[in-house]
Amino acid sequence: MKNQQWQSILTVKSTEMKASRRQAQNALHWMARIANSYIEGDDKNSHIELLWNSNARSIRTKQFLSKYSLELRLETLELQFCENDIPVPHTLSFQERTPAHVEAWFLIELLHRGVDREKFSKTLPYVGTELMMGDSEEHEVEQYSNELTALNDCFCDSAEICAAVVDSLKNNEDGFLASTDIPVICWPQLFHLGIELDLQPGFGSPAIRMGLSAGDGLRPSPFFFTATKDEAEAGDFEASSLLPVERIASDNMSDDDVVSFLSKSILDCRKRLAN
Repeated sequence: MKNQQWQSILTVKSTEMKASRRQAQNALHWMARIANSYIEGDDKNSHIELLWNSNARSIRTKQFLSKYSLELRLETLELQFCENDIPVPHTLSFQERTPAHVEAWFLIELLHRGVDREKFSKTLPYVGTELMMGDSEEHEVEQYSNELTALNDCFCDSAEICAAVVDSLKNNEDGFLASTDIPVICWPQLFHLGIELDLQPGFGSPAIRMGLSAGDGLRPSPFFFTATKDEAEAGDFEASSLLPVERIASDNMSDDDVVSFLSKSILDCRKRLAN
């Protein structure tokens, strides 16, 4: 991502970013619902982890029932089924759709595919925040078009940053990475996009998580973070490990600058845990 593209964040008001983030995260909650309904779960909730598709520049569920997945395009908030990773017709646009409309679309799509609709549940395996519910509130995609575009730009290019960070760490002298085949994951309950780097026993944490947050209650605009898995899930970040996108834009940081900052943050986090 070139720095001039990060600049779009500087034009977005925090209140509008928060509102657009809510619109987008509620779309992610629907993806988590379908995954939770049809993918066998575990105590880590790994079944609801969403995957970044670099070719389509979109977010997808893991496959369920052997061949199905869901794909979301963040910029336009459009959702569709995929069969064997190929998007199929009948796209759902969230524009002017209430949660009741979205649920009805899912039930029809499942019926068309002969999928047992009785297994579909709106229950989430986590506590959702600012949920849109019922038939009383519509999505307003067009109203937040600029904000969703800025958020999508951040996610698309943060995925490239993640890949570059892995590449920068692969030759670390202590063999930190057991493998460089590390997927870029979206955690819907947190609205984070990033990577998880496994740690050996004795570090006090199973993994280090690094990525981009779409924002949270304390920080309305997107920011990069590095933390242990538990810290990331709790939103408990070390101030020195945070890199707001607004800072990247205002300081005119290059991609190399960002990769260098995040790579050092990962190594610093690992060193902190080792001590």
